[in-house]
Amino acid sequence: MGRTTIKLEQQIEAAPDQVFRAFTNATALREWLCDAAMVSPHPDGRIHLWWATGYHATGDFTKLLPGEKVSFTWQGKGDPMQTRVKVAISPDGEGSLVEVEHKGVGAGKKWADAASSIEEGWRLGLENLKSVLETGRDLRFTRRPMLGILPDALTPEAAARLGVPVSRGILLSGVVEGMGAEAAGLREGDVVVRVAGVETPDWAGLQAAVSGLFAGDEVDVAYCRDGEEASTIMTLSARPIEEPPATPAALSEVVRAAGADFLNRLTAMLDGVSDEEAGRRPAEGEWSAREVLCHLITSERAIQRWITQLVGGMEDWTDDWPGNLDIAHVGLLAVHPHTWGLMEELRRSRAETWTMLAALPDEFVARKGSYWRLAYGLVEGRIHDDGHLDQIREALGVGT
Repeated sequence: MGRTTIKLEQQIEAAPDQVFRAFTNATALREWLCDAAMVSPHPDGRIHLWWATGYHATGDFTKLLPGEKVSFTWQGKGDPMQTRVKVAISPDGEGSLVEVEHKGVGAGKKWADAASSIEEGWRLGLENLKSVLETGRDLRFTRRPMLGILPDALTPEAAARLGVPVSRGILLSGVVEGMGAEAAGLREGDVVVRVAGVETPDWAGLQAAVSGLFAGDEVDVAYCRDGEEASTIMTLSARPIEEPPATPAALSEVVRAAGADFLNRLTAMLDGVSDEEAGRRPAEGEWSAREVLCHLITSERAIQRWITQLVGGMEDWTDDWPGNLDIAHVGLLAVHPHTWGLMEELRRSRAETWTMLAALPDEFVARKGSYWRLAYGLVEGRIHDDGHLDQIREALGVGT
């Protein structure tokens, strides 16, 4: 059976060493090519790539010349045999020319689907690499439509409390005002099980379901409510893309201003509320106001860890998100037996984050993909705050 070589090239306004890093660093690979990666960038070192669609590829680095060449073997899921990838990087004006050769791809019937997917994957990948290195924007994200949901983990306890006849799905803690989910009639407590006919057992499944769809597309959404499955037609919403602040100082100030406003509103809501009232759960399996404060503190600590990992260029590898676990709150509730103590801890944690953002090093900001992802994620995080403010209001039983 004959073999063929898939060849593509892309001009990128970025230095060769930046392009080299994009092929040899796990965090960088996640920002333009795949959804998760593990690499050991040295000859005979492993490279493993994974996509939310379920596709994955693994191989070994065979050649590494910093700023010039990257070569590795490739065994993709379903590929009849191993192939080889060669990446050549050369200066091109003030930027770089990237040439990718994927060698050894078969030409027979067994290879038909794989060959087409490999070529399309590299074409889209190189287009995205250009965008990420030049502007920071991940096209897979900016072009992806939104359902307008606030997802949560579907634990066995939550499934039992809600009476849903499924054990896997996307539990909604709310919907975003003015977006497709609200217009389609979805609400808090619904469990989305399929989108456009694709199962959505977890967050990765949801990402796979909307892959290739665009804002304005109409899709069938299957969900469980009150123990029964139903469906609705949803028009997918466009993702509002706000350009993040260009400098660490500006980013810190934007996040600080939004956080200070949230803390002021939260303080006003808790004014005059006793520890007993703040510690009362509105229902079995639901958080009290104090537990929501604990969640906000642990979330802030997670953000600080994420900042550290992004600056270091090495993020955690995870198979799935375990959901919001009560065990994360036990220590905080023991150390801070009063609501005011939790509020002080939240204020200190937020101030730590604002200071970290202002101190982001120049070399990190120059990695536009990582900086854009961090900045956009933190600015968009205001939705998370507002959702939990509503949760505290409901736990306290106060009017809107």
